[in-house]
Amino acid sequence: MVQIQDLPHILETGKRPKGGAVSEGIPSVGAENVKQLGVFDSSSAKFIPREFAMSMKKGKIEGYELLLYKDGGKPGTFTPHFSMFGEGFPYEEFYINEHVFKLDFNDRGYNEFAYLYMQTDYPYHWLANNGGKAAIPGINQQNVNEIWIYHPSHPLVQEFCKWVQPLFTTIFTNCAEKMKLSKLRDTLLPKLMSGELDVSELDL
Repeated sequence: MVQIQDLPHILETGKRPKGGAVSEGIPSVGAENVKQLGVFDSSSAKFIPREFAMSMKKGKIEGYELLLYKDGGKPGTFTPHFSMFGEGFPYEEFYINEHVFKLDFNDRGYNEFAYLYMQTDYPYHWLANNGGKAAIPGINQQNVNEIWIYHPSHPLVQEFCKWVQPLFTTIFTNCAEKMKLSKLRDTLLPKLMSGELDVSELDL
C-alpha cells in the first residue's frame, strides 16, 4: 500500500466569482451534488459566467475524476460523500466550486477503484474523524493525501480496474439518457396538458 501523496495525482478545488453564482452560463457543481454515483439534482443547478470559467486554471471536470465532499455539516460531525460523473452526465462542460475536491490519478480505471475504496471502513472513517475535528467540519488536502491506498500496480487492482470500467460507462450513459428524457417530458407535458399539442390522431 502507498499513501496518496506518493502517487502522481491532481487534488484541487474550483471556485465561483465574487457575488456567487449567476442565472446562466457554465454549470458549477457544489457539495450538495456530491452524493453518490449516478445521483444529481438538476433543480439545484448553479452557473458561472463563461468568461470566468475560461479564466479558471483549476476545477474543470473532464469526466471520471473522483469528487469528494469537502466541507459542511454540524459542528463536530463530518459525513464523507463521494461522486463521479462522465459520458456527458450531468453536463458536457462544467466546473466544481470551492467546496468540492477533485482527485484525479490520470487513470480512469484507478479513479473508479478509488471511488469505491474510499467508501470502505478505513478511508471513510479517516475522513470522518479528521473532518469532524475542524471548527467548521471539513477536510483539507493533507487529510486526503495521507490516506493509504492499494498501489495501482497491484495485479488485483489492475484486474479490478479493467472489469469495472464498462460498468461505470453504462451507468453514466444511462444517467445521461435519463436526464435527456426528463427534459423532454418536462417540455412536452405542459403542452399536452394545455392542448397546445394534439396527439388524438396518433396511432399508439
